[in-house]
Amino acid sequence: MGPEWERTTRICPSIEFDPGLLQALREYVELHELAQVEAQALVSFETVSRRLKRPGLTMRLAGAGHMEMTQAVIVTPTRLVWAQRAGKDESFAGSQLLMRLDLTDYEKSPAAQMIPDHGLEVHGIEAQGSIGSLLFMLGEGPDADRARRIFKEAVRAAHGEGPAPEPPGADAQP
Repeated sequence: MGPEWERTTRICPSIEFDPGLLQALREYVELHELAQVEAQALVSFETVSRRLKRPGLTMRLAGAGHMEMTQAVIVTPTRLVWAQRAGKDESFAGSQLLMRLDLTDYEKSPAAQMIPDHGLEVHGIEAQGSIGSLLFMLGEGPDADRARRIFKEAVRAAHGEGPAPEPPGADAQP
């Protein structure tokens, strides 16, 4: 049994996000008065996921029968902000303080034994009055590895468990 999804993750400035996701993200940021999120980004990345096989009836009935999913993510020193769209559905956005989050590598989760894949399980996402989890699946390669590392370092730093990641360009030579 081969992979269920083909995923491509790229680190990019938010201005290069999918236009629909960028619009949803910016509307969310404005509505919630989260000015400067884009300027404060430690990392911003986008993952495009394409399903390689037609989903089964159970998945379609559960509303998870989409053939494509795109997620755009910005991680600042204090906050996660994301936007996503499944198939042709409307894009939506959300955010959460990093200090309220816990991250787990999807590859180490029980679900990965049944459905092998790559990404992060983000626990502590508040939505509609309850706390849950969200999957940020990642492709393979240097951009995905860097996005994962910076995201995890930022959450550890927000919990007081390590130094904050260096902002982009901090290692550039004058």
